[in-house]
Amino acid sequence: MPETYELDHSRYPDVTAAGDLRGALQDTFDSTGIPLRAQHVESPGWVTTHAVVRVDDREAYIHLVAGDRAFGLSFWLQDFQMAGGRTANLREAASAIALFLAGTGLRDLSASRPFVRFGPVAEAFERGAAEAIAARWRQLLDAPPARARHLHRLQAFLVAAADEPRLRALYPFTSHHDLGFRQSVPSSRSRALAWVRPYGEDRYLISGPDRRLLHTAGSLAGALGPATARESVPLVLAAMTREARA
Repeated sequence: MPETYELDHSRYPDVTAAGDLRGALQDTFDSTGIPLRAQHVESPGWVTTHAVVRVDDREAYIHLVAGDRAFGLSFWLQDFQMAGGRTANLREAASAIALFLAGTGLRDLSASRPFVRFGPVAEAFERGAAEAIAARWRQLLDAPPARARHLHRLQAFLVAAADEPRLRALYPFTSHHDLGFRQSVPSSRSRALAWVRPYGEDRYLISGPDRRLLHTAGSLAGALGPATARESVPLVLAAMTREARA
């Protein structure tokens, strides 16, 4: 999604000289002997300020940061963000991109380029989808209320859902204040099978993939209104079953 940038272009003379960020990054690759090809991003609003480099199922995005000179980076594997960071040095950014696209593990990447940061779910995803799903459940269940207020109202449901193997095998994620479940870790590989929305103290609304139904209490057949955490678990399973049969 394009952002509104108020860039001080005087901080990016190398980018200005190259015409845009893609050109400056390519110049850096070429001058340092890195055999990669930088591309423009697809969004027209980002043509001059963003660039992307792709190798197989790995992608690295780079963009100009407003304020002090900095290049923002995000690293993706199979459409899942693995790491991010920022640095004022374009050569450092280019080398980090090259290392990631060459398959360097997250710990080794961060050790050699300390401005690159990653989290436990991404590190688990390097070992496989099942590891990432398990790590994500731990992350949600153990989130301190003070640091994850948006999860506080979902906590009772998460605790109840964690006892259901069919839900524990899915990847849980949040969108705004709703909790969704999908089969794959990357969002591009599968859509949400069901949604849960907090609705008062220990009360939840449940819906299938069409989240628009969540505003209507009792959107599932047989549900007369918001359900408790324990009551909501079978309703989520019912929503998933109906979706599978559709």
